[in-house]
Amino acid sequence: MPNPWLPRWGDPAVRLDRGWKYPTEAELLAAKTQPTLKGTMKKQNYYPTRITDQIPWLLNWILKIASYETKLGLPPAHVDASVASANFLVYVLSQWLTAVRAFGPDATAAMDLLTSGSGPDPVALPVFTAPPLPAGVASVPPGVLNRLFDMVALVKASPGYDDIIGKDLLIVESAVTTNTAAVDHSSPQVKIDVVQGAHGKSAKATFIKHGHAGVYGESKRGTTDFEFLAIDTNSPYLDERPLLVAGVPEVRQYRFRFWDKGTPNGDWCAIITVTVGP
Repeated sequence: MPNPWLPRWGDPAVRLDRGWKYPTEAELLAAKTQPTLKGTMKKQNYYPTRITDQIPWLLNWILKIASYETKLGLPPAHVDASVASANFLVYVLSQWLTAVRAFGPDATAAMDLLTSGSGPDPVALPVFTAPPLPAGVASVPPGVLNRLFDMVALVKASPGYDDIIGKDLLIVESAVTTNTAAVDHSSPQVKIDVVQGAHGKSAKATFIKHGHAGVYGESKRGTTDFEFLAIDTNSPYLDERPLLVAGVPEVRQYRFRFWDKGTPNGDWCAIITVTVGP
């Protein structure tokens, strides 16, 4: 079975302080001499279960793993590949997935219009546009977590490894904090303030998600019923929609519930009413 960490020609590799470059032929040959860890680890108790906790774990790995490369005798190509994989996964979890979830209601509305709506005009399907990749981040082959977990096993098998390193890299069970706050709350805590936005007055929703991945919000204004507003994983959320009638203040109502693994859940918080002016 081929070494899953072995870079291929054309694959990007993060060289950290060494700068961006493709692996050289010598590096490829050196990587071939490194042992390939057998098997895969589908789940590890040091890796958080919630997306909001996974992102800091990955960022911590990206920031610190290179500092242990020499001390633990880690193959540079393996270190670089783990950072490249973690960087891309952070992008997917923090930007791409959020955009996909926000796009979902638009896609569902288009399907409802197509199948049971009415009107003379052809249905225009919404087009999903993925967020651009951050500078220095590139797509990687499948199996990111399996490769990261294999790399963790390689770190732990190194002669220079100890619990201090493990805690610093968050790869020991004691380094993971279990968040039980979500059990004690059936809905998020939300506060709405009217603030000055880029194009006029806006409503700022500050929320506490009690250990959940994010919040799912709906809003009602004018003669409409409650409709999807946003999915947000980081407080606060700024509602910068323009007024229904330019220059005329309007009453807006908001309600939020928890959002985890692509699904709204829990109870709605109490409805919050504010007046947004020009």
